[in-house]
Formats: sequence, C-alpha cells, structure tokens
Amino acid sequence: MRPSEDDEPQSWWIASTAIPLVAATTGPLANVMSIVALVMPWRSKILSTDGAAGTSIQEGYPDPRWDTVLNAVSLFCGIVGNAFLLFNFTQIVRYIIALPVTIILWFIAAGILSGITIATHIYAPPVGIDRVYSQAYWSAVIAAILYFVLSVILMINMLGYFLGKYPQHFALTNEQRTLILQMTALVIWLLIGAAMFQRVLGLSFADALYFSDVTVLTLGYGNIVATSAVGRGLIWPYAVIGIIILGLVVESIFKFAREVHYDNVVRKHIEQKRQSTFERSVAFGELESSQEERLTSGEVITAPGLTRQKSEPNRHLHYRPIRNTINAIATARRPRILIMREEKDRFNAMRRIQHDTMRFRRWNNLIISLIAFGIVWSCGAVVFWKLEAMTYFESLYFCFTSLLTIGYGDFTPESNPGKPFFVVWSLIAIPTMTMLISEMSDTVVAGFKRATEVFADYLVLPQSRVYKTCFGRIPGVAQFVRSREEKKRKGRGFPLEGADESGNGETADHEESGQSNTQREDFAESYPHPSLEELVRDPTPLELAQQLAFAIRRTSKQAREGKRNRYSYEEWVEFTRLIQFTDPRARSSPSQRNEASLLMIMKTNMELSIGTGSARIVPCWQNRQSLSGF
Repeated sequence: MRPSEDDEPQSWWIASTAIPLVAATTGPLANVMSIVALVMPWRSKILSTDGAAGTSIQEGYPDPRWDTVLNAVSLFCGIVGNAFLLFNFTQIVRYIIALPVTIILWFIAAGILSGITIATHIYAPPVGIDRVYSQAYWSAVIAAILYFVLSVILMINMLGYFLGKYPQHFALTNEQRTLILQMTALVIWLLIGAAMFQRVLGLSFADALYFSDVTVLTLGYGNIVATSAVGRGLIWPYAVIGIIILGLVVESIFKFAREVHYDNVVRKHIEQKRQSTFERSVAFGELESSQEERLTSGEVITAPGLTRQKSEPNRHLHYRPIRNTINAIATARRPRILIMREEKDRFNAMRRIQHDTMRFRRWNNLIISLIAFGIVWSCGAVVFWKLEAMTYFESLYFCFTSLLTIGYGDFTPESNPGKPFFVVWSLIAIPTMTMLISEMSDTVVAGFKRATEVFADYLVLPQSRVYKTCFGRIPGVAQFVRSREEKKRKGRGFPLEGADESGNGETADHEESGQSNTQREDFAESYPHPSLEELVRDPTPLELAQQLAFAIRRTSKQAREGKRNRYSYEEWVEFTRLIQFTDPRARSSPSQRNEASLLMIMKTNMELSIGTGSARIVPCWQNRQSLSGF
C-alpha cells in the first residue's frame, strides 16, 4: 500500500478519481429518498381517480411502529456515512478509517431498507383494491438501491488502494470540492422547497419534492401547479435561486468530466502520437548516421556522459538526435540548411500532433457524451414504460422532451413509483444533456458556423481575398495573378510612412489616408516570405530593417482582425531573427547567431527525445527565442 504523501503516477483513474466523486455527489440523493420514506406513510388509500388524466387523490394511513423506527435508523446510518465520506475528502479523518465506515454504514442502511420493504410486503401489505404502496415505499426501494450501488463502487476504490494503485488520500481540485458543495446545496434546496410547498400548496411531501424538482429543472409539466397567490409568489425567488444552483452544478460537472477525460485519455493519445513520431525520427536519424558510424572505431562519442559501444544494445537510441546536433555544432560536418530542414520536419510533425489531438479531444468528448445521453435516454424510457401507462415510443418521447426541458405536459409521471424515480433520473439526465449540447458547440455547431461564414464570404458579403485564393489554385490563373501583383508592387515601390501613394508630399484627407494605409497593409501582406534557403543566408542590417517593417504591418493587421493565425516554420525563424535584431542584448556576430540557432535546435531535439513523458507538447517551444515556437 502506498503512503498518503506518495505523489507518483496513479493507475485505475476511474476508481481513484471518478468513483469517490460520484459517491459524494449521489449520496445526498439517497439521503433525500430516505427522508421521503421516513416522513410519509408507506401505504395509501385511493380516495378518487381522474380517469382522463390518470391522476388519483390518495391519503396515507399509519405504518407499524417497527417500520418507522428501523426507517429512522437507516436514515441515520445513511447521513453519517455520507458525512464520513466528506470528512475523507477534506482529510479530517484518515482514508483507512473514513472509507470503511462509509461503506459499512451504507451497507447497513441498504440492508435495513431492503429488510423493512420485504417485511412490509409480507406482513403488512396494502390490502384491498383501493389500497396501494405510496411514493414513500418506492422512495425507500430507490434509496436502498442507491446505498448498495454506492457501497459496491467504494469497495472497488478500496481494492485499488490495497493493490497499491494510488495513495490513501483524494487530491481534490477546487472544481471537485465545489461540485460536492454545490450538489449538497441543490439537494438541500429541493428539501426546503418540498417542506415549503407542502404547507403552502397542500401537497404531500413527495409531491412537493416532485414539484420543486420540476420547477428547478424548468420543465413545467403543469400536472401540479400553484393555485394560491402565496404559492405563486414563492415560486419567483425559489425558481431563480434553484436555477442558479443547478447551473453551477452543471458547470462543475462539465469541468470535472473534461478534466478527467483530458488527464487520462487525451494525454495518453498525445504521448502515443509523440512516441510514434519520435520513433520515426530516430529511425531516419539512424539511417543518416549509419555511414558516419562506420568511420568511427570502437567508441562513438556523444554528449558528455553519454557514450555507447558498437556492441552495446540500443538502450541509448533516443539520445541520437542530441548526438547528431552536438556533432553538427562541434565539427560543422553538416550544412545548416540540412539541420533547418530536419527542424522544420519536427516542427510540422508537432503541428500535426497538435491538430490531431485537438480534433481527437473534440470528437471523443462528443462521442462519449452521445453514449451517455443514449444510455440515460433509453434506460429511463424502459423504466417509465414499465411504471407508467405509456407505450415504449411514448416513453421515449416523454424522456426526450424532458431531457431538452421542453415539458409539453401531454405525458407526465403519475404513478407512485414513477414520481420518485423521475426525481432521481432527472437530476442525472438533464446535466448529461447539457454537457452533450456543450460538446456539440465545439464540433457540430462550430462546423455549421464555419459553413455559414464561407457562404457569406462568397455570396452575401463577397471578400476579394477569398476569390483570389480560390482562383490562385488554378496554375494559369495563379501565374497571372502573381505577375499582376509583382507589377503593382514595382509600380508602388516601397511606401513611406505618412506619405500617400502618389508621392506628391501633400497631406491627404481622412478617406485617402485610410485607403493608403489599406494599400500599404495589402502590400505588406503580399510581400513574399523568405524561403528556407534564404533564411540560411545572413541578411544585412538594411534587409533586416525592411523585413521588420513588413513584419510589423502584417502582425498588426492580423492582431486587429482578431483571428487566430498559425505561422509557418519560416515565419517563426524570421520573427526570431528580427527579435534578436531589435534586442540590444542579442547583438552578436553571424557565426555566434548561427551557433545560437543550432543550440536552440538542439534544445528542441532534447525535448522531443527525452521529454516524451511530459504532458505538454514540447514546453520549450513556448519560449520566444525558440525557432520552433507555436
């Protein structure tokens, strides 16, 4: 078993992170069902029935005394078990003490509820055609199921601890702690609403809880409504506060799901892609260096402290990119253009990994949300199909309109087991639907938005650059457009700051000045970017000054447009060179600048080689001095 201060990587992430948080957020729902089972009789007498609506007016009659006493003991065990789980999260009580206490108490609560429901069914059942089990009885059944399921999954968490999969504490983030508190606040608010509307509207406690749930979830079926002025007045503050709490709960659940999914799924995908890219890079490097190794005898010299004999296994294979770069700096055997081409390949490879990871994260989140939505929708439909007077298609329709919070009211839960199940199901299902819609905003909605923007660029508000790019893909037309731009650029020359295009030296008005700035920005935008072969050559200070002017115009225009722009490797090399040119501390000779560039390339290779265990994509690329920055 691992001690509490152990910070080594954890496995069994579902058991170590998701299971305790699910138990902490679902435990209060089980407590609510236990409270309903305690404050109401378990058997009811039907006074009247509305055949058209399918509703009935019921009146409960007293239960046996042993039933009430055992029910109170079960509720006490459930609440104390939930409290010990919270003490475990806040590290007030040790894990090895708090979690077994929670499991034992919840098992006792589930066993007591199961025992008294079975005993009631055998020894004191509702006898007669007008006698039925009330919502309290079915709430006790639901609470027993929840207590049992939560105890079992917590035992899985303890099994992982005893097997040494994670240490004996929960390292909760602020969002996870907030989620537990917000879910507890939501449950308490539902209980407050149930107690309040029970007195004001003259409902049973279970019906008042159902009414509070429907109000907070903005469903508004209309089968239970406020008829008095006091009840309608209380709905205003109650609904507003409840909707705010529910929104906070949904947001916290969404953040937690994304955080857990990124840490345990997306990161593994990133590492697999980086590892495969690195292995291909090493294989290519081995092919290049094989001829060089044949010229060496006995020992291959690498970085200080990194040597390998020819007969030694390939356990230092991942240091070869570092060795190649250091050898290039030390012996100058390889031309600079070859090193920059290799660095460009790595830059583009990391770009592809970044793009693929973003696409994988978005679509994987959407698929998981769709699966969760499908499970909640279909399973809920099956239960309501069995409990209510609905066909399976009508049950699917009812669940779908409830998930979307439409609430037409043509189908509503009316049976005694259906209403308490709906309270638990809705508090789980509607946040799931909200997360699905949020995930769709990153994929389906974003794709639809891009399609409308493209349609607007071509037809509604035509953009000249769009047509220029489109026709520029045609070989003949592209050559014509390029030659035409060259002629315009030669005719304009190099536009000076503050001078108009005619060059007469007179001050132009505001409209002509704006047009002149636009023309100069277009001229700077069309200025050809240096190729990789041109970047190898050391430019003169005059050329650097000219490149700096064009770079400032291009970047300032892109910043004003507010659109994300992905710069190429050549552009980043150019920007790095210009930053060094404008920084007085970076003044150096061309040979020193070449050596500094090669050292930066070596740093990138080291990150690609050794840093494959990092969760980020090459942290050194965030440095503004790096040639491979994103």
